[in-house]
Amino acid sequence: MKTPSTFLEFGASARSLWELDTDLVFLNHGSFGAVPRELQNRALEVRREIERNPVEGVWRSGVKSIRGVAGEVAEFVGGHPDRTGFVTNATAAINGFLDSFPIEAGDEVLHLDHGYNAVWQTLLMAARRRGIVPKQVALAIPCRGSRAVVETVMSACTKKTRLIVLDQITSPTALRLPVAEIVAAAKSMNIEVLVDGAHAPGMIDRPALEGDPAAWTGNLHKWPCAIRGCAVLCVRDDYAAHIKPPVISHYLDESFAAEFDWQGTFDPTPWLLAGEAIRFMDRFGGWAMVRERNHRLTIQMQEMLCQRFGVEPISPLDGSMLGCMATIPFPDRLQLGSGGPPPEIMQAALLEKHRIEIPVMDFAGRRHLRISCHVYNDSNDYQRLADAMDAMDAM
Repeated sequence: MKTPSTFLEFGASARSLWELDTDLVFLNHGSFGAVPRELQNRALEVRREIERNPVEGVWRSGVKSIRGVAGEVAEFVGGHPDRTGFVTNATAAINGFLDSFPIEAGDEVLHLDHGYNAVWQTLLMAARRRGIVPKQVALAIPCRGSRAVVETVMSACTKKTRLIVLDQITSPTALRLPVAEIVAAAKSMNIEVLVDGAHAPGMIDRPALEGDPAAWTGNLHKWPCAIRGCAVLCVRDDYAAHIKPPVISHYLDESFAAEFDWQGTFDPTPWLLAGEAIRFMDRFGGWAMVRERNHRLTIQMQEMLCQRFGVEPISPLDGSMLGCMATIPFPDRLQLGSGGPPPEIMQAALLEKHRIEIPVMDFAGRRHLRISCHVYNDSNDYQRLADAMDAMDAM
């Protein structure tokens, strides 16, 4: 057992564990994560082991090993081992859920306008296929607290509302939403909730335990730094026999675990190494220390950037609605009127001129950027961002 004095330090010194360019300020862990060098090497070893006998490695022993790792991941996210299955990403999980969830034509499905666009597109396709009615609900920013979110979501429900697809951490605005409160309120109206926890693993302790939703999904390739193509879906007991994976293969209706563990021929390496990815953070003192430190840094940097930019934060400065990301409005002088260049232009300029990788997006009529905070970041990264924004001209 390591003592606290032997844990690795957070910040710049930790960057050597990743392949990130030495001159790059990487503030976009929230998009695709970043895989540690050690885990990349392990992936190569596992793939070579599989190639010694692909039938054994992919199928016979591979499937058994996947089920064992699924149990370890279930413990990490707060799911039941027998009702936790791997998928390639949270979007795939939501596709599978919506394809098999018992819903009828004319039933409403609610989704906040802060939600992930790919999920909204999935709902639009479900409307074409199944006749459901997707309903996008606007949540105003600045958001003053959890009560405003609950009131906004529940006031949009009607007698036709059957399902709420709810972000745990919103993608464009990085808000941590009150999942447990909304699930409880929805149950009183006989409405189910599917929680899109794409960013939650590694930000929230056992995020699948928030409330008792019909299902929860989260990505492991983001904050746990797993090999990309690694996510899980956890379902409630009464839905275990109904919810199917996004790809139907040989084991239809045999069990939730059997169906999810084998979804056709694929490279199982990301799933096989999910447990090792989770354990990687032990060298920093474990996930409780990692979450607390990253959350604290996020709160500090949200306040600093809002002060430097002279803008109002879109969520409380106490961090009560944040995980390890924060979205900050651009300074007024860099806000664009109609006809201005798309946000990708500003994102590219920050990368090309200042070597800062950060997402830029337009939301609610204003331009914003979203910071991520992980173990290899420190306050200097965000000071460089503030200096770069000071040097930027309106485009």
